Amino acid sequence: MFNRRMQNTFYLLGTTYQANLLYGVAAVGFLVGSWFLGRAITVMTKGQNPLVWKGLTKKDEN
Repeated sequence: MFNRRMQNTFYLLGTTYQANLLYGVAAVGFLVGSWFLGRAITVMTKGQNPLVWKGLTKKDEN
């Protein structure tokens, strides 16, 4: 039924889809892991996260 060339094409499509799915799962895992790490640092430092840039703050003129 299938010749060798068609079989190789389907195999390549399958592995490409699987590789893309693996990349997607890895990217989502990285983002979720980064979020949890940020939350953990915030909890451990009691909201005074040293990794967050506070920006410029204006001084009160009193």
